[in-house]
Amino acid sequence: MSADGWCPPQLKIVLLGGRNSGKSSLGNLLLGKEEFVTKERTTCSRRLSQVGRCWLTVVDTPGWWCDFTAAETTRLVRSEIQASVPLCAPGPHVFLVAVKSGSDFTERRRRALEEHVGLLGERVWTHCLVVFTSTDKERRGVAEGAGVCWLKDKCGQRCLSLSRVRDASELVENIQRLVAGNGNRVFELTEDVCKAIADLKRRVEEDAHARFLMMKTQRSVMRDRVRPLTDVRIVLLGAKGSGKTSALNTILGREEPVSSGRTSSCAVARGVAFGRRVTVVDTPGWWMNYFSDESAVFDRRQIQLGPSLCAPGPHVFLLVVRVDRAFSETYERAAEEHLELLGGDVWRRVMVLFSFGDWLGGTTVETHIESEGEALRRLVERCGNRYHVLNSRTRGDGFQVRELVGKMEEVVAGCGGRHHEEDLTRVAQLERTMSADRTRARHRLMRRTVAGVRLEKLRPLREVTLLLVSDRKTGKSCCGNTILGEGRFPADRRTTSCTEERGRIGDRVVTVVDTPVGFRVTPDLLRAPCAVLLVVNASSSFSEHRGDALEAQLEGGGDSAWGKALVLFSHGDWLGDAGIERRIESEGAALRRLVDRCGNRYHVLDNKRRGDGGQVVRLMTQVDEMMAASRHERTLPSIARPNTLCRKDPRLMPSHDVVAASTSPSVSPTADDEQVGLQDAGRQRGQNGVAVWTGENVTSCLLAMLAGADRLRPRRGQRLTVTLPEYLQAELSPRLPMMLLVWPHAHLQMLPGGNGSLERSLCSRRHVQRDGARDLDELEAFIDRYFDTLREPPQSREAGADLLSSIDKKLSKLDLPEDIRVDLAEVRRSLEHSWTLIQDLRRKHNKSSQH
Repeated sequence: MSADGWCPPQLKIVLLGGRNSGKSSLGNLLLGKEEFVTKERTTCSRRLSQVGRCWLTVVDTPGWWCDFTAAETTRLVRSEIQASVPLCAPGPHVFLVAVKSGSDFTERRRRALEEHVGLLGERVWTHCLVVFTSTDKERRGVAEGAGVCWLKDKCGQRCLSLSRVRDASELVENIQRLVAGNGNRVFELTEDVCKAIADLKRRVEEDAHARFLMMKTQRSVMRDRVRPLTDVRIVLLGAKGSGKTSALNTILGREEPVSSGRTSSCAVARGVAFGRRVTVVDTPGWWMNYFSDESAVFDRRQIQLGPSLCAPGPHVFLLVVRVDRAFSETYERAAEEHLELLGGDVWRRVMVLFSFGDWLGGTTVETHIESEGEALRRLVERCGNRYHVLNSRTRGDGFQVRELVGKMEEVVAGCGGRHHEEDLTRVAQLERTMSADRTRARHRLMRRTVAGVRLEKLRPLREVTLLLVSDRKTGKSCCGNTILGEGRFPADRRTTSCTEERGRIGDRVVTVVDTPVGFRVTPDLLRAPCAVLLVVNASSSFSEHRGDALEAQLEGGGDSAWGKALVLFSHGDWLGDAGIERRIESEGAALRRLVDRCGNRYHVLDNKRRGDGGQVVRLMTQVDEMMAASRHERTLPSIARPNTLCRKDPRLMPSHDVVAASTSPSVSPTADDEQVGLQDAGRQRGQNGVAVWTGENVTSCLLAMLAGADRLRPRRGQRLTVTLPEYLQAELSPRLPMMLLVWPHAHLQMLPGGNGSLERSLCSRRHVQRDGARDLDELEAFIDRYFDTLREPPQSREAGADLLSSIDKKLSKLDLPEDIRVDLAEVRRSLEHSWTLIQDLRRKHNKSSQH
């Protein structure tokens, strides 16, 4: 009420706020009755009531997703917010902005509120009153952050808590004081703006009615040609979070799981719907703003594989699109490019399936299509004006699924009653490629497991710096927040300069440095205990350009930079049940090269599970091991050039281990070989393309020895040069690159990633000394026998089996530690595989020689 006691005869109020902010409940409190139904609505609702001596006109507007910007909100909602002003002409006295402050009012939510309220112009803030709809219990202990302080300042400190308001009359008094402060003036839009809003709404309604009539006409024509199907096969396609899995459960009548996570690989589900056998293939989604070449290769292959999983072929492709968010031209292009992966004729069978249909409320889907803009209209028209709305929350009696099945039968009738035919040659090639990826992924995981033998007396660093380096769109700042366990770095805007934050992880102090895109590591940054985390987005493609850019950023740190580098994969939730090793192997040579140059050190970080400290602890364990290895780099001995093949004899050099092998034609060592170190070998690897394997590929080492290296008996420390036979080079070079190097075992155990762990377990005294000198001598005698078997592979598999059996009997009599037994079992499997491969190669060579 004003100072002189005068009360306006009628107060006009507009309610604004995000979804689930308590906006409709606030309106019901003002009106003193349940006038506004608290459910989804995309149009404004106006109600009139009397409170005391005042008549109230209250307009409830549709809410927006609290984390969505105005550009991400549908045009239907944005236009309705603007249309709320003409509904209480000449204009509202006050806008009540509902904020649920019990939840985290982040900077992102603050900006979303600012943008949506700002749709009415900057002058609207002088008529705003902020109402915190949370209870005191919900707000207790929640400090007012920068977002809440900004909001109060923006509204001139006009705010109140709904929990402290006794009844509607007290709330009305607060509104009247605001109105009196504005001189009883209402908020008005110009006549031109109001006219434009009315014209747009009328045009959308007319176009929506025309589209509805066109859809009905098309269906009536196709209905006469429909032949009921007994078996319906469907492939679901769509962006991440579009609701594909929910649509699958609704179609098959299944209960929605509590938390299903992302669909990372194709999933097939079967059921019965209205007397028809239904097979539904769920495929991985893509980022809505990612084009096809930006999506991960693994995801693209899964999408291409989907149609083959419902043999002999799908009848319909359902393109799932969320109806509750804006659809831009970028989203349109992303959808089109990902569907093009299935072939050009796929569009004859595509139907747009609008998910989250409950959000529409009483609004027709045609109104949504026409109001959203050209991008969505073009997509629907490219699909032959075929669309359907699915509400996964209220399944009812299954009418919407029955209607969908009828529409799918009409699609099949329009295609001559036939299903989609897959290119079997393409599918076979795709399956072979994916099978090879799985095999390489298992080998990489095995190498990482074998190489993961920890240093016995590892002392974690008390203080360490983590340098985050990456290309664009990687979630680098989010990774920094996940490591520190709180939002220190602003993850919603681009990092333009180095930002340093410090925190504690257990009993250590960790400093995380977030760097801008393209930041080059310098040697001075690596002098202190510092690890370089190369952040790679697990949800997007990794091109040669990105690989070269990251390598260039690290090269500036000098030769020791790669020894302190680890690949950190962000967006770990994107992987689902597909391991990171499959992601590495399927993506291509660029990513594999980067991981290999880092000594096969990598870690996955799920930024959505910030409260999970286990993933951060595992990351810090890898950092400790990496830093322990880098501290001993200066004591490492010289090695041969990458094109030199060397070996060791366990009897003559019991303290040395094999590290790696190469099939490159070798040359004699030169005088300056003594000056070539581990770092130089890594640099030459990047220049000449010679792959350096760190002893994990046992088969490679055995094949190199079988080729003749093991027949030589060098003196202690002597390096020998061996050229492999041409037929072995031709067979092994593309698949099993090898370089056999000599390292003293005392330093080998400090190498990054545990290089040479297999051979180390065989030759190291560190393990066997625990079991006494007798077992040590017998184990070394076994090693002599083991290398003797490499001189000449058995001529038949039976002879090889007898030899392996005799070795097994010898081992069974030794009292050996469990880790050595595991490594010896791996040697046995590799030896058997190597013999088989050599025999096959010899047969192939002999056959080619005869011809």
